[in-house]
Amino acid sequence: MTLSISSIWFKYIHSNFLLYNTCWEDSDIDRKLLCINKSTHLLSITSAGCNVLNYLLDQPSSIHCVDINPKQTALLELKAALIKKGDYELFWNFFGEGKSDGYDASFRSIKHMLSPASRKFWDTNIHSFSPKGKGFFYSGGAGMFAQFLNYILKKKQLRDVSIQLLHEPSKDRREELFKNIDRKLWNGLEKKLWKMPAILSFVGVPKSQIEAIGDLNVFMRDSLRYVFVEQNPINNYFWRVYIEGAYTKSCCPDYLKEENFQLLREQLENLHISTGGIKHFLSATDQQFDNIVLLDYMDWLTTDKQSELSNTWKLLLKKIRNNGQVLFRTAHRNADFLPDFIHEQINIEQVEQDWVQKNDRVGTYSGTYVGTLK
Repeated sequence: MTLSISSIWFKYIHSNFLLYNTCWEDSDIDRKLLCINKSTHLLSITSAGCNVLNYLLDQPSSIHCVDINPKQTALLELKAALIKKGDYELFWNFFGEGKSDGYDASFRSIKHMLSPASRKFWDTNIHSFSPKGKGFFYSGGAGMFAQFLNYILKKKQLRDVSIQLLHEPSKDRREELFKNIDRKLWNGLEKKLWKMPAILSFVGVPKSQIEAIGDLNVFMRDSLRYVFVEQNPINNYFWRVYIEGAYTKSCCPDYLKEENFQLLREQLENLHISTGGIKHFLSATDQQFDNIVLLDYMDWLTTDKQSELSNTWKLLLKKIRNNGQVLFRTAHRNADFLPDFIHEQINIEQVEQDWVQKNDRVGTYSGTYVGTLK
């Protein structure tokens, strides 16, 4: 099979970069849907590790996380090491502010806690946290996309009004501000740039998702209106961190809040981190799971990898407990892309779209689904 240039580029970005510096799925949604408790055994794709740390606050019996990109493993290992160190303000500086004075010395004090591959990665990338640089949230693939977004906002003189929109309590006023942004943002060359696979590769959007969405500009305009107008974005740390470059202590993921820090430290012993493909992990583990969180992984397997999709689900179905749940998001408008045998063994239901639009602060997926083993 001959790969296209865009496929080669996507594979290069995904193989050579830390792709996600923060998770791009709203874990508050997950936690409401899955009802994690002290008896829960959960499996999740690692991504940036934010969500699995949020899940830990619900005190599950165990969380196993796996990612095929070792750089994502390195990120979660660094977070875990800083939590173990026990200095909340240092942890906040790294992953709340994205910058830390003495970042290099701090890293040297914890690097022994990391796996060899993760130590090697951070030996050459810890400068991402330098206070002299742009900051951690503008590093990696998603960080480069965030820089591109801010460049466009600045070029179109929309940066100030975008920040104002993020902090505006009045819905009517947000509507006015959004119309001003919307009118300018989607005009000119940018309406084509947003769609380019080369650009979207930096945030890990595969070709299959681009095709499933259709007109990306229309989809994003509608999604952003829900996120910034219909919802109150004052607590939307997902978009604020990329526009403002840092979290604030009043607008950040739960795992970064000081009141949760001690509980997080206590729960780390229940976190198990692996590098590799999810199919390989499922083949090797004896663990049975109550919850499996697949993020948007299904979309990555819906083009030339239908056999991979089927084989992955066959393993998932063997590893999920009775009444266990599988949560996934997709750019597809329904779950019909899944093979028939999956629907025969698991009840897959789309989470009510109105509820998702009112509560999901990311807004970049067509649907959120929960499958329950029959």
